[in-house]
Amino acid sequence: MLQTINYKGYEEFKEKTSILVNLIERQIGVVRLLNQPERETNLQLLKDLVQSSSFKVMVLGEFKRGKSTFINALLGEEILPAYSTPTTAIINEVKWSDTKSALLHFNKSDGKSLQQPLNVPIDQIEEYVVIKDDENESEAINESPYEKLELFWPLELCKNGVEIIDSPGLNEHKTRQQVTENYLINVDAIILVLSCEQLFARSEQEVVDNKLIPMGHEDIFFVCNRINMIRKNDIEKVKNFAIKKLSSRTRKDAKRIFFINALGALDGKLDGVQEELEKSGVPQLETELQNFLTNERGRIKILRPAQELKNSIREVRTSIPEQRNMLQTDVVELERRYAAAQEPLRNLEGKRLSIVRRLENLIQESKEQVNYKTKDFCRDLVPKIKTVAQDYELESEIKLLFTDPRPSIEAAVKEIVSYLESKLEAEFVNWQNLELEPLLEKRMEYIRDSLDVEATEFVKRVDKLRLEISGVSVSRVDVSKGDVGVRDVSAFERVLSAAGGFLVGGIGSATIGARFGYQEMLKSLIPQLVIGIIGYVILGVNPVTLVPMLVAALVHGKLMEGGLGNKIKQEVAKKFSEQLNNTTVEIIENVGNSVSAELSKVKDLVDEGLGAEIQNIRQQVNNVLAEKQKGQKEVDKKLKQLDTLIQNVNRIDQELDDLISQVAISGTNK
Repeated sequence: MLQTINYKGYEEFKEKTSILVNLIERQIGVVRLLNQPERETNLQLLKDLVQSSSFKVMVLGEFKRGKSTFINALLGEEILPAYSTPTTAIINEVKWSDTKSALLHFNKSDGKSLQQPLNVPIDQIEEYVVIKDDENESEAINESPYEKLELFWPLELCKNGVEIIDSPGLNEHKTRQQVTENYLINVDAIILVLSCEQLFARSEQEVVDNKLIPMGHEDIFFVCNRINMIRKNDIEKVKNFAIKKLSSRTRKDAKRIFFINALGALDGKLDGVQEELEKSGVPQLETELQNFLTNERGRIKILRPAQELKNSIREVRTSIPEQRNMLQTDVVELERRYAAAQEPLRNLEGKRLSIVRRLENLIQESKEQVNYKTKDFCRDLVPKIKTVAQDYELESEIKLLFTDPRPSIEAAVKEIVSYLESKLEAEFVNWQNLELEPLLEKRMEYIRDSLDVEATEFVKRVDKLRLEISGVSVSRVDVSKGDVGVRDVSAFERVLSAAGGFLVGGIGSATIGARFGYQEMLKSLIPQLVIGIIGYVILGVNPVTLVPMLVAALVHGKLMEGGLGNKIKQEVAKKFSEQLNNTTVEIIENVGNSVSAELSKVKDLVDEGLGAEIQNIRQQVNNVLAEKQKGQKEVDKKLKQLDTLIQNVNRIDQELDDLISQVAISGTNK
């Protein structure tokens, strides 16, 4: 197979990742010798997360846009079948393996244990995931027991840490669409496949404006496929139209818009014809995608764990002098100090409980405020539905004479339902931007500021107690690196770090805009809070149930009064309004519970981090007392080991600084 581009960018990123993993491993060795098991556990989790991190690229596209052909062209092999009909409601994840295999994952069932994934022979995949011609599509999708299919393949692109996620179509079925939306939060890049023959249809525009952009995806890759099908004289006109429509919807304007011939690229790769491949436009896309993943996304995947490693280095540089001084202190005096510290330690436990209760109250207040805001939104939306429906001009022709009215009524119902869905989504996005997100950001900032005051007092008391026990004051190490992404941490972030706070959302939790820190981490949770709420209304309005009702009304002559089209719009609007009224309580509860659940993750980390700060004092004193019981010879040996460890930590820190600088420089040069 012909290789499109060199993978130097991916290889350089893997090399930087390997350096970071090595530094984390060396730091694990340091904290292990210091007998700090909780910190060792957090570092091990950090290492595992960095090692397992991959670039997740989701490919979206409506039916008949050439999505499967494009993915095959990207991978350089015909892996995904380009079916002529919509086929499956599950995600396909294409990953690296030196042997070909397929793993089918089952959906979670309420009250039942999750079934183990099923190994599926490659040549039998279609039997499990493809909807057969004689099956009802909606029933097949809703009753499918499968969640996703993992395809493992010996592909060069995937070997470099890239996972291709083939999503269900965007406009084929609501269940398919919901499956796709659930993935959107965690992917690194979005590629939207369009067709030059029908460029950027209204439904595609609604997906971009109402889903992708509101969820923070500012770097959408627009792939305009089948440029080869456009007449030569019309190509420039099509390109200009695409740039006009799409450039404002992606951060780097025309640099994120590509005109390609996916089938030509696939044939060029398979046949080894370089000229055909270059003409296809795919190599330019692959180069830009590699730059984006390895620099902009890769920067986050290295600098965020680097921040956590810096935090660990800071703590070790504090604890080593404390241990040294305690080892040099008379055992009777050390035991006296530790005994005197028991009451302050109990007070710290009380303060810990007070902070957690305060946070619980703040979370409840946030939930209540969001509930009120959501209730107002639903209340104000109901009267808008009727107005929007009545103002819409139906395009479907309603035929009644000498023919069965059902098909034309069904077409009209589907049309107005689709239109109202798009309008509801637009209303929701507008509310999300103007009302919900500002409220959540304000609450999150208030929580951060309130708890930072509490955490500052807490860590001051912790450090004072450490001073009283160890007899040495060690200033906190400045870990700021200015504009390269690693910075000073607040008292609250120190507490979160003690609990492995980075792990609350994984490497990608502060994805959008390459931001760092607790406030940004909380902001990045917003898309997880708001995704799918509008589905409560939309999924409850089923054209299949509306059509028989409208046909029955037609038979009795009730639809003819005032015009059939108007009556259809009235009935659909009525159904939407009823559904919204019936689900308002559920929507409010869902939004409020989502807010509470996400913020409770932070609360649990705070509780764990405060406990870790207290436990660290006890652990350190007990470690020293245990060493002293072994005799002076072992104490002298331990003191010598501490000198070696601080030298090791300094080397780790210097090499980490070098890595951070390399990542920062490579990011600014691209």
